[in-house]
Amino acid sequence: MNLFSLAKKFPTEDAALLHLIKTRWPHGVRCVACDCDKCWLVEAKGTTGKPRKLFQCSDCGYQFSATANTLFHDSHLPLTKWFAVICLMVEGKKGISASQVRRHVPMTYKTAWYVCHRIREAMQEPKSLKLGGESTTVEIDETYVGGRKRGTGVKAGRRAKTIVVGIAERDGRIHLQTVRSAKNHYVRPVIREKVDPETPKIVTDGAGRYRTMIPREKHEQGNHKRELHNKNWTTTQTVENAFSLFKRGLVGNYHQLSAEHLDRYLGEFCWRYNRRKMQPWLFDMTLVNLLNKKPLPYKELTF
Repeated sequence: MNLFSLAKKFPTEDAALLHLIKTRWPHGVRCVACDCDKCWLVEAKGTTGKPRKLFQCSDCGYQFSATANTLFHDSHLPLTKWFAVICLMVEGKKGISASQVRRHVPMTYKTAWYVCHRIREAMQEPKSLKLGGESTTVEIDETYVGGRKRGTGVKAGRRAKTIVVGIAERDGRIHLQTVRSAKNHYVRPVIREKVDPETPKIVTDGAGRYRTMIPREKHEQGNHKRELHNKNWTTTQTVENAFSLFKRGLVGNYHQLSAEHLDRYLGEFCWRYNRRKMQPWLFDMTLVNLLNKKPLPYKELTF
């Protein structure tokens, strides 16, 4: 869904609210406190004096909004603006920064940053996700994210880089995750958690560390020097392409990211990449996740 069709489908706040209610409760509104199915709509004035549409439970008397206990919780931003930001984030192949969101959808930078992170929280793969399986080849590699710091030497800049491990199915899904070090102690748990044991072949580059992490009968190592000479880069091309696409977005859109939030951006990138063939449905899929996940307080993001 692009911005033009979004504005046509949700021209008013009431239209956006109605769509949100139907998405959250397709079989009728239920109380968020006692799960009663008998609720009615009431209007009340908020702290700013503007009218608010709330639901009241006929059983316990609890009043709640359509966004209560969701990632929209405690937001005073109009839903039409929320929907516009969702559209921008799911349509941006390389992501979109909070500064750019603020220019497209009028709001303060702080609000844009917080809204983007809440949408980003909805664009995360489940922790139970496993890649590979029968007749599926998996590629594993690592890359370094970050750059040289001004006023420091090359060694200081190198130490400031963040290591990202990438796991990719050929013509399939990917998983990118930060690790403290490229040593076996940190990389092995990621492989064990994210690669399906039934995977018949796991391809890596020539790094010796993978020989102790992957069973010999499944492991295939490439030689980049020979591949570059023969112009036939095949061993880890899928995961290398994913790294390249993420870094292009990092340089072109975000310019820089803090290591504390890097996994959130990686999760957003993987979620969108893994659903690259479902573009027409990404808006509604993200909206459902926003409504099904618990609130994300601002303090939790700022530590």
